Amino acid sequence: MSAKSNTYALGVLTAMFAVNQLDRNILAVTLDQIGAEFALTDTQLGLLSGALFAIVYALFGFPVAGLAARGNRRNIISTATAVWSTLTIAMGFVQNFAQLALARLGVGIGEAGAVAPAHSMISDFYPPERRTSAMATFAAGANIGVLLAFLVGGIAGQALGWRWAFVIAGLPGLVLALLLRFTVAEPHRASAVIPARPGSLFLRTWRTIRNDTGLFHTLCGLAVTGIVTFGALAWTATFIIRAHGLSQAQTGIFLALVVGILGGLGTWAGGAIADRLGAKNPRWRLGVVIAAILVAKPFAIGFLLFPSAVPALACLVISGSMATVFWGPTYAFLHSRVEPHMRPMATAIYLCAFNIVGVGVGPTAIGLASDTLFAGQGVRSLGYAILLVQVGGVWGAWHYWRAMRTIGPAPAPKPQPA
Repeated sequence: MSAKSNTYALGVLTAMFAVNQLDRNILAVTLDQIGAEFALTDTQLGLLSGALFAIVYALFGFPVAGLAARGNRRNIISTATAVWSTLTIAMGFVQNFAQLALARLGVGIGEAGAVAPAHSMISDFYPPERRTSAMATFAAGANIGVLLAFLVGGIAGQALGWRWAFVIAGLPGLVLALLLRFTVAEPHRASAVIPARPGSLFLRTWRTIRNDTGLFHTLCGLAVTGIVTFGALAWTATFIIRAHGLSQAQTGIFLALVVGILGGLGTWAGGAIADRLGAKNPRWRLGVVIAAILVAKPFAIGFLLFPSAVPALACLVISGSMATVFWGPTYAFLHSRVEPHMRPMATAIYLCAFNIVGVGVGPTAIGLASDTLFAGQGVRSLGYAILLVQVGGVWGAWHYWRAMRTIGPAPAPKPQPA
């Protein structure tokens, strides 16, 4: 395929991922409205944001990865996009918590069919020396999706109600599903023949990751970082509304600018910097992740502890711009160390750890801590609960450091003939 068609395909896949994150994260800015309508506790809202979604996302990710290893990845992604978009719209018509939970489970099932096949396609579109920046471009779609989630959830949610916000959020995915299906070609696989080997693809891929120290530590680093990233993402809007008195629309617009635009630029720039520095010293392809985590951490803590809105939100601007730098380098590193036919399953294993540990534990643990450990802290209870998981980000950086140490130096340039 030509460079132009590869760029177009990457653009459509990035848009798909943006819609994926829009439909996942619109819940975050509408939690207070939903909780008020159904009289839900923070623990119930945390389950809705985290564990319920993460469990089905992870379980259905493995069968989809198996299909993607052999089947048409473009068609799998297109079908999955149509499924989760339809169920996002359905969330606008639920009448009780049980129906809301079932619809949320369905969104998780649909979204499980998107990322692993998309990563596999991108790895076949781009060579290793351009793969980190391509993965980071795709990952920046998450920030665009968060931008849209906070805009739609904040503005439409306040003006029209949370139900219409979900309906609006679900419509773009139906259009993208058709666009992907009929305008993007399935790329040639890096390995056209899948080796016939005994045992399941999942077990072979898991053994490859488990026996590679670098891959195992990036898996752990991704999972721990996910607790911090998505725990905070699920509750930040609600914390700002409660602790600083901003309206739902004001909060949505602010987070759209910070997490969406600045965070997207940070994610993309992180991948570009990793490729540029990695050309001279390959260790920088993961080193940028460690640097971003450690630099952002004091500002994330300041956001949660400053009593005044201005310095608190200023800290969030800085920490939010670096919150998802880890995406591109992590998956580029993964795909560089597994065989091409293992890439969808390897991505599914990483996503399972990320979702079960990160998305599953983070929002739920914060909601539970807010209701129990810090129940006597009033409007600040949620901030202290988020702070509790923020400290874990340093643990994630340690795992990335261990993985970075397994990367060898760049090969010496070949001597040129006289």
